[in-house]
Amino acid sequence: MDIMDRENIAAEDIMPAEESTLLILGKALLGAMLGAIPAMLLWVVLGKVGYLAAISGFFMMAGEIIACDHFTRKSRNMNIQTALVICVIVMIIDVYLCERFVWSWELCDVLNEYSEDGYSVGIFDCFKNFSEITEVLEIQADFTSSLVKSYLFAVLGAVAGVMKLAKK
Repeated sequence: MDIMDRENIAAEDIMPAEESTLLILGKALLGAMLGAIPAMLLWVVLGKVGYLAAISGFFMMAGEIIACDHFTRKSRNMNIQTALVICVIVMIIDVYLCERFVWSWELCDVLNEYSEDGYSVGIFDCFKNFSEITEVLEIQADFTSSLVKSYLFAVLGAVAGVMKLAKK
């Protein structure tokens, strides 16, 4: 094929190389993780002021689905069921992380307020040592109860989000 023939080939005549399944799943996972970030920030802020709202679960699932779709739009082998499974798994992890961060922030505030020796504890210290702190303070059951409620609200919001997106 000479140079003249190469120039006459239309862009749509060239088939893109097939993406590997691992690459497609990686794109979907990255999209879901990035799409959840705004809702995670909302979750933490609402949690810090003492609210638990299904709206955070709605925005988390909607953000994950939209970003996952955006990242995998050109991938022919990506199906909606796989994307939903990825988004649900990411959401389960994100709800746990958000709830643990909110509790770590609260623990940090309480520990610093009652510190008699002037020693300051950071939020990330509380997050890192969360299990030990909740065990010593005997509040692990309270955290578990709060986490279950958070999952219920997240599911409520996520189902509403999926139903709304499914109608479109």
